[in-house]
Amino acid sequence: MLHVVARPEGREAGGRGMRAGDGGALTDALDRDLPEGHGVVIDFARAAPFRKLAAARGTSAAALAHRYALSMAGVDTVVLGVKNRAELDECLAAERAGPLSADEIAQIDATVVG
Repeated sequence: MLHVVARPEGREAGGRGMRAGDGGALTDALDRDLPEGHGVVIDFARAAPFRKLAAARGTSAAALAHRYALSMAGVDTVVLGVKNRAELDECLAAERAGPLSADEIAQIDATVVG
């Protein structure tokens, strides 16, 4: 789940999105062993339609999750949880790709379960 700290009304402080990849649940594969009942494992399984949509669009789930976060109203920055340069490069490419259209956001929203 994306956590958004929105811009306070009437303030110049920017809003930020955190956990756009939901601890790894919105990525192509989990990068660590977690117990079967762990929240990230459960969320990863529930995100299968999201991964399928990302693959159909020719992108990774993580890149699509970051673009989604950057497309949200009130979000000026996304706090990245990258572990290496390859992941950072992917996030930067997602930012360069620009915001998603309303139709693309609706397609992503339709993949969310519960």
